[in-house]
Amino acid sequence: MSETAEPSLRDRKKMRTRDRIFVAAVELFGTRPYDDVTVEEICEKAEVGRATFFRFYGSKAGLIGEYGRRLAEHIARRLDQMPGTTATQQLWALQDEIVTAWGMSGPSTREMAREWIRNATADDLHAAHPPEMLALVADIVREGQGAGEFTTAYEPDLVAWVIMASLSSITAAWLGGDDESLAPRTRDTISFLLTGLAAGPAPPAPAS
Repeated sequence: MSETAEPSLRDRKKMRTRDRIFVAAVELFGTRPYDDVTVEEICEKAEVGRATFFRFYGSKAGLIGEYGRRLAEHIARRLDQMPGTTATQQLWALQDEIVTAWGMSGPSTREMAREWIRNATADDLHAAHPPEMLALVADIVREGQGAGEFTTAYEPDLVAWVIMASLSSITAAWLGGDDESLAPRTRDTISFLLTGLAAGPAPPAPAS
């Protein structure tokens, strides 16, 4: 995976504030339904002003972006523990982590995601994927291309966006009430995309 520059002191302070808001919100969501928790309560618990909250998240539903960023960091850590694996195996690990994270998510996290989907504009949907996740997937694709595993016909950043857009659409449908669709449909999606990416015959999906 590509290395990133060390964040500045100012950036670290921003990250700590952002984290504090998110942790406060999650703690409140763990005690009461999502709709019952107000932005004011989150700000009070995080010890920040409303302006700070809205500067970072825009709305209560905007907290879902932090959820996605943390998921990307979790996936990156898993991949770091998989040295020597192929890009294909890494994409299957990505699919597994997304299914596991959403499958284990609490009711408040799911409702937060539903609210975000309901109120999202076209621009919001276009920029829905955390840049950390897109960069992570692009690095996997780039690694696969460099190893001769994937075709070089497509730009890694474009492939990453297509992969995440596909997985996000399936997750959104699942959040809408199709409880049985997430794991099989995300597996089918990765298998389908690997067929298009493969330099040779695409490998089969792993057994469930």
